[in-house]
Amino acid sequence: MRAAITLSAEHGELTRLQAFADEFAYGCGLPDDERSRLLVILEELFTNAVTHGHGPHSADGNITVALGWRTGRLRISFVDAGPPFDPLAFGAPDLDAAGEERPIGGLGIHLVRSLVDQARYRREGGRNHLHLVRHIAPAARNVVPR
Repeated sequence: MRAAITLSAEHGELTRLQAFADEFAYGCGLPDDERSRLLVILEELFTNAVTHGHGPHSADGNITVALGWRTGRLRISFVDAGPPFDPLAFGAPDLDAAGEERPIGGLGIHLVRSLVDQARYRREGGRNHLHLVRHIAPAARNVVPR
Protein backbone atom coordinates (compact mmCIF):
# COMPACT_ATOMS: atom_id res chain seq x y z
CA MET A 1 0.00 0.00 0.00
CA ARG A 2 1.24 3.48 -0.86
CA ALA A 3 -0.22 6.92 -0.33
CA ALA A 4 1.03 10.49 -0.56
CA ILE A 5 -0.13 13.95 0.42
CA THR A 6 1.15 17.41 -0.43
CA LEU A 7 0.63 20.09 2.19
CA SER A 8 1.23 23.81 2.46
CA ALA A 9 4.03 24.67 4.87
CA GLU A 10 1.61 26.12 7.43
CA HIS A 11 1.06 24.92 10.99
CA GLY A 12 -2.67 24.51 10.34
CA GLU A 13 -1.94 21.70 7.85
CA LEU A 14 -0.79 19.41 10.66
CA THR A 15 -4.41 18.32 11.18
CA ARG A 16 -4.64 17.14 7.55
CA LEU A 17 -1.34 15.29 7.89
CA GLN A 18 -2.53 13.53 11.04
CA ALA A 19 -5.81 12.49 9.38
CA PHE A 20 -3.89 11.20 6.35
CA ALA A 21 -1.52 9.17 8.58
CA ASP A 22 -4.41 7.80 10.67
CA GLU A 23 -6.25 6.61 7.56
CA PHE A 24 -3.09 5.03 6.17
CA ALA A 25 -2.28 3.25 9.45
CA TYR A 26 -5.82 1.91 9.72
CA GLY A 27 -5.77 0.73 6.09
CA CYS A 28 -2.54 -1.17 6.74
CA GLY A 29 -3.85 -2.68 9.96
CA LEU A 30 -1.14 -1.11 12.10
CA PRO A 31 -1.69 -1.43 15.86
CA ASP A 32 -2.35 1.69 17.91
CA ASP A 33 1.20 1.90 19.28
CA GLU A 34 2.65 1.86 15.74
CA ARG A 35 0.09 4.42 14.59
CA SER A 36 1.12 6.62 17.51
CA ARG A 37 4.79 6.30 16.59
CA LEU A 38 4.01 7.27 13.01
CA LEU A 39 2.10 10.33 14.19
CA VAL A 40 4.97 11.42 16.47
CA ILE A 41 7.49 11.08 13.63
CA LEU A 42 5.38 13.03 11.16
CA GLU A 43 4.43 15.74 13.64
CA GLU A 44 8.07 16.33 14.55
CA LEU A 45 9.25 16.45 10.94
CA PHE A 46 6.39 18.65 9.79
CA THR A 47 6.60 21.09 12.70
CA ASN A 48 10.37 21.48 12.24
CA ALA A 49 10.04 22.01 8.49
CA VAL A 50 7.34 24.65 8.92
CA THR A 51 8.99 26.42 11.86
CA HIS A 52 12.61 26.39 10.70
CA GLY A 53 12.57 25.66 6.99
CA HIS A 54 9.83 27.82 5.53
CA GLY A 55 9.69 31.52 6.21
CA PRO A 56 6.96 33.84 4.97
CA HIS A 57 8.93 34.44 1.77
CA SER A 58 9.72 30.83 0.84
CA ALA A 59 9.67 30.18 -2.90
CA ASP A 60 7.92 26.80 -2.52
CA GLY A 61 5.94 26.24 0.63
CA ASN A 62 4.90 22.68 -0.14
CA ILE A 63 5.78 19.58 1.85
CA THR A 64 5.16 16.14 0.40
CA VAL A 65 4.80 13.09 2.61
CA ALA A 66 4.62 9.60 1.09
CA LEU A 67 3.94 6.48 3.13
CA GLY A 68 4.44 2.91 2.05
CA TRP A 69 3.68 -0.42 3.67
CA ARG A 70 4.88 -3.80 2.48
CA THR A 71 5.95 -6.99 4.24
CA GLY A 72 6.58 -5.56 7.69
CA ARG A 73 8.22 -2.35 6.46
CA LEU A 74 6.79 1.08 6.98
CA ARG A 75 8.46 3.62 4.69
CA ILE A 76 8.22 7.35 5.23
CA SER A 77 9.37 9.87 2.63
CA PHE A 78 9.41 13.51 3.71
CA VAL A 79 10.31 16.11 1.07
CA ASP A 80 10.41 19.88 1.49
CA ALA A 81 11.97 22.86 -0.26
CA GLY A 82 13.39 24.54 2.83
CA PRO A 83 17.05 25.46 3.10
CA PRO A 84 19.47 22.52 2.93
CA PHE A 85 19.31 20.67 6.24
CA ASP A 86 20.52 17.15 6.94
CA PRO A 87 18.98 16.18 10.28
CA LEU A 88 21.08 13.01 10.33
CA ALA A 89 24.35 14.96 10.41
CA PHE A 90 23.93 15.86 14.07
CA GLY A 91 24.92 13.65 16.97
CA ALA A 92 22.59 12.68 19.76
CA PRO A 93 22.06 15.32 22.44
CA ASP A 94 23.62 14.75 25.87
CA LEU A 95 20.53 13.67 27.73
CA ASP A 96 22.48 13.34 30.99
CA ALA A 97 23.42 17.03 31.04
CA ALA A 98 21.30 19.40 33.09
CA GLY A 99 18.58 21.11 31.05
CA GLU A 100 20.15 24.54 31.35
CA GLU A 101 23.49 23.16 30.11
CA ARG A 102 22.07 21.57 26.95
CA PRO A 103 21.83 23.59 23.77
CA ILE A 104 18.32 24.29 22.52
CA GLY A 105 17.09 21.95 19.80
CA GLY A 106 17.97 18.49 18.63
CA LEU A 107 15.64 16.49 20.85
CA GLY A 108 12.94 16.10 18.20
CA ILE A 109 15.17 14.64 15.51
CA HIS A 110 16.80 12.44 18.17
CA LEU A 111 13.32 11.12 18.99
CA VAL A 112 12.57 10.50 15.30
CA ARG A 113 15.86 8.65 14.83
CA SER A 114 15.13 6.48 17.86
CA LEU A 115 11.78 5.44 16.36
CA VAL A 116 13.10 4.24 12.98
CA ASP A 117 15.46 1.49 11.88
CA GLN A 118 16.92 3.22 8.83
CA ALA A 119 17.28 6.85 7.85
CA ARG A 120 18.70 8.45 4.73
CA TYR A 121 18.95 12.09 3.62
CA ARG A 122 19.82 13.71 0.33
CA ARG A 123 19.48 17.15 -1.20
CA GLU A 124 18.16 16.94 -4.74
CA GLY A 125 16.48 19.43 -7.05
CA GLY A 126 16.56 22.17 -4.41
CA ARG A 127 14.61 19.99 -1.96
CA ASN A 128 15.41 18.06 1.21
CA HIS A 129 14.59 14.36 0.91
CA LEU A 130 14.41 12.36 4.13
CA HIS A 131 13.62 8.66 3.83
CA LEU A 132 12.87 6.60 6.92
CA VAL A 133 12.11 2.91 7.42
CA ARG A 134 10.55 1.25 10.45
CA HIS A 135 10.41 -2.54 10.67
CA ILE A 136 7.19 -3.89 12.15
CA ALA A 137 6.85 -7.54 12.97
CA PRO A 138 3.85 -9.14 11.22
CA ALA A 139 2.57 -10.46 14.54
CA ALA A 140 2.35 -6.87 15.82
CA ARG A 141 -0.20 -5.88 13.17
CA ASN A 142 -3.88 -5.66 13.96
CA VAL A 143 -6.16 -7.94 12.03
CA VAL A 144 -8.56 -5.73 10.14
CA PRO A 145 -12.02 -7.31 9.88
CA ARG A 146 -13.21 -8.03 6.34
